[in-house]
Amino acid sequence: MPTPGKRDPAGRRAAILDAAAELICEAGASCLTHRAVAARAHVAVGSTTQYFASIDDLRDEALQALADENDEALAEVAESLDGPGDVHETIARCAGILHDFLADTRQVHASVAMTSTAMTDPSLRTLALQWSDQLTELLAGRFGRARAAAAVAYVDGLTVHAALHDGAADGASDGATDAASITAVLNALLAMPDTQEPTP
Repeated sequence: MPTPGKRDPAGRRAAILDAAAELICEAGASCLTHRAVAARAHVAVGSTTQYFASIDDLRDEALQALADENDEALAEVAESLDGPGDVHETIARCAGILHDFLADTRQVHASVAMTSTAMTDPSLRTLALQWSDQLTELLAGRFGRARAAAAVAYVDGLTVHAALHDGAADGASDGATDAASITAVLNALLAMPDTQEPTP
């Protein structure tokens, strides 16, 4: 990574933020320090405090940037729900998107880092739940809220599973994160009786 020019404050700030995000994905938010970020960004330690008042401010902005990266996957899910085909074809498309997400080690580790950080810092709870809440809303519009909540709880657990197995996909560990398995489980969850819907 080239050293940001002295007359490029926006570039230097972006490099610091990118470095913080990378470190969070690699080692978790608790390992973030000004010195580690400066070394990764190839800037002086003083630069990190120049652009970010505290390590918590830098951490929060880096986590927000990582959360924003998930918006693309959510947009794909939204598009897949409006696509052609029956319910099973729709679920298969959603499963494919989730499979790709789980195979992306950076995204998986970022999601787990946000969750673990929010467990000890309630101010980040909303950010950590951003992905799950939005995915629940998307699925609820098509499948009902109880089914959507169950499916998202499954996806949350699967994200932790993928992190523990280094984001492995296509059955590299126990087959839990391959597309066929995800499709089968989502089909079962999204077709179950919705306890919040009146029975005929």
